[in-house]
Amino acid sequence: MMLKQIYALFFVFCLCLNLQASQPSQSAVLNQKNSNTTVDANDYSSFWIWGNITTAPYLSKAKELYILQGEIRVSKQTKQSVFIPQGITLLQIPHQKVWLVFRNHHLNWNDDELKQILQRIKQWENSGNQIQGIQIDFDARTKNLKDYALFLEKIRKQLPQKYQLSITGLMDWTNIQDIETLRLFRENISELVIQTYQGSTTIANYQTYLKKVSAMKLPYKIGLVQHGEWNSNLKLDSDSNFKGYVVFLLRH
Repeated sequence: MMLKQIYALFFVFCLCLNLQASQPSQSAVLNQKNSNTTVDANDYSSFWIWGNITTAPYLSKAKELYILQGEIRVSKQTKQSVFIPQGITLLQIPHQKVWLVFRNHHLNWNDDELKQILQRIKQWENSGNQIQGIQIDFDARTKNLKDYALFLEKIRKQLPQKYQLSITGLMDWTNIQDIETLRLFRENISELVIQTYQGSTTIANYQTYLKKVSAMKLPYKIGLVQHGEWNSNLKLDSDSNFKGYVVFLLRH
């Protein structure tokens, strides 16, 4: 009986050890919880400016600004493509790098859209600003990305070489499998800024998508929303294609 009791006690002891090993430690759970931080604009240096933003210290210290300047859509009246000026008025910020952003709703541009974009660039340059290039904000469906890539190829050929071409992107784009589409992106865009939010809220499963972004082999930045969520444990600096963050500022 003594031997059986010893075996029984030994079995219970091993079982307890296994259960303890399988449970995450309190510190591990706490660390995981603490890794989800709120996006504080003071911790970043690149921002989207979509409208009138109250002056803040982080704006004066910013290194890079993406400033909305217009929208391209199809007119309901004429059924023709139109350029609609939007965003803030001309600024003089020579110490900061500036991208002019244009929201886009279709791929059938005529010559007038790019002409007006180039006029905007010239106005900002004439005020002494460092224009890096333009950014096109277009929410293409993943299944239609090849058409978008062909559109960007045309824009790149028409855009003077001294200006870079940036685009925003949806997280689902990390599922691109078409080699030709990826080739067109690599050859024609300077960067892809992946938006991890919708409206003013961080998308819940953004980490799952971002695990696949390096496989695209595109220069990319991560778009965050002010006061949204970011997991500080996501170490992207080891990826040579990662170029930093851009924070979308909310209107006050």
